Amino acid sequence: MSDYNEGTEQTKAWIKKNNRLKNERAVWETMWQEIAEHVFPRKAGVTQKDYTPNNQRDAHLYDITAKDSLERAVAGYMTWTTDKSQPWFEFTPTLQHRNSEPVKNWLRECSMLGAEYVANSNFYAERHESLFDKWGFGTDCLFSQVTPERQTRFEKIRVGTYVFWTDWMGRAEGLIREFELTAGQAEGQFGRENLPKVVTEALTNDNGDKFTFLHVVEPRPAKDRGDGVGYAVGKRKAFLSAYVEKTSCKIVQEGGFDSFPFTVGRFLKWDALQVETEWGFGPGFSLLPESRQLNFMAKMVDVHSEKEAFPPYMIPDTYEGALKTSARAANYYPAGVGADAFFALPVTGNLANAMERMKMRQDIIKRVCHLDMFQMFAQNAAMNREMTAFEASQLAGEKLEAISPAFDRDTTESISPHVIRCFEGWAENGMLPPPPEEAIVEIGPSLIQVPNPTVTMTNRLALALRALTQRGADDQVQSIMAVAPIYPAAAQMIDWHYYFSERSRLKGCDPKLMIPREQFEQAMQAQAQAAQAQQAAMMASEITGAVKNAGGVEKARELVGG
Repeated sequence: MSDYNEGTEQTKAWIKKNNRLKNERAVWETMWQEIAEHVFPRKAGVTQKDYTPNNQRDAHLYDITAKDSLERAVAGYMTWTTDKSQPWFEFTPTLQHRNSEPVKNWLRECSMLGAEYVANSNFYAERHESLFDKWGFGTDCLFSQVTPERQTRFEKIRVGTYVFWTDWMGRAEGLIREFELTAGQAEGQFGRENLPKVVTEALTNDNGDKFTFLHVVEPRPAKDRGDGVGYAVGKRKAFLSAYVEKTSCKIVQEGGFDSFPFTVGRFLKWDALQVETEWGFGPGFSLLPESRQLNFMAKMVDVHSEKEAFPPYMIPDTYEGALKTSARAANYYPAGVGADAFFALPVTGNLANAMERMKMRQDIIKRVCHLDMFQMFAQNAAMNREMTAFEASQLAGEKLEAISPAFDRDTTESISPHVIRCFEGWAENGMLPPPPEEAIVEIGPSLIQVPNPTVTMTNRLALALRALTQRGADDQVQSIMAVAPIYPAAAQMIDWHYYFSERSRLKGCDPKLMIPREQFEQAMQAQAQAAQAQQAAMMASEITGAVKNAGGVEKARELVGG
């Protein structure tokens, strides 16, 4: 096996580090479990293991506003950021190649192929599931890989099963994932010859026992890496990847990655601690107190309604025990005191006030989930009210500014790293067209390289945020056009081609809709030349006609200016 398997110092160090980071994670697990129980019970397996479905947790929810709001928020955010029905990213040249048309055309083709590869992968299913972790628990983890079989694969890593650490810039650079496999599953993944004795013995017994494995990914020591040019192979790659059977401390598989295959994204950072923490803060933390109180109030309102439908009764008899106020309760009072009769015990309480407070908390939950932003246009459509362009712009600006910081972090920590990693994988496996000569950069004596492109977000949310900057341009253009009838030269101050091209881009139109500036200027020049030629032809025709008429010479001289 590997040189890391000489003795067990390395594997013991990994296990020790995993245990230490798990202990630091324990306090977060408690919060995650409670958030899951109140917001999405299907994920409430953080601190306890369930091997069969358990719907008892749902039975304890008397109000599902938080659950419904978070589901709607995740669906809306997914649509606004990574919608399968429209392009949401494109590869653009770096600064040194921004004016190179061959590089632009090559990256445009790469963008189209990349969108197709992503659409044919499991990205959208895994991304949707990971967003529940990001919004609910504040932290999510996604794995990406382009296999030698040219398959683009993603996997959402379940919260509570991994620990990670960051570099000096706060980016995740190492991760240890813990998972269970049966002996048969381990044999299929790692091969029988690589398994420790404790697992191979279980293959014979076939009793379904599960074994714990660790997947360790961390930067490989510089001395063990490749030369940094091209794609290294196997155990020379920049990031070490090792699978360890926890009981025996044996490495059962080792390999590597050219780049870190996991992205650990945070909705926001928890910034109130004295010690820096890697784990994030999401809307789920804000939902928890509101959801907890709302759940209690909904339960009490149900109790009140039940007692109104089935009130407690007073029954004549020898009085026994304390007064019972629950629904269908029977209280006995001494017979002979007045007219003996059955009568209902009055149910008191201000139900209207309770319902008002419940609605207040429900509105807070919806606001925390930014539902007002995701549904703002749909709500106006439902009311048959058409907003003016100015109203829509103002409303969008107000709502988008609230989600912008989280979107920026999601882009830099999750979306862009995955897209770049896929670009590298597609290039390594020959799934992209060859780059033009202009894209190749010399990095040393006899060494060349094609730099990774820049990832530009073209999703609805990114375009909407960029459109906010267009509002000032629209206002300025309207101001100029208002004075144009009085001062016509004012309209000449606007670069109309840039203005309309930029508006088209911000609206998410196909780039081919607007012709390039060079082609536009050539067309305008050709049109001007044609107009001049036509005017010259008309003048020549008038001169010829004038010569034929009486006094034609004098008329001709008059037309040509004497």
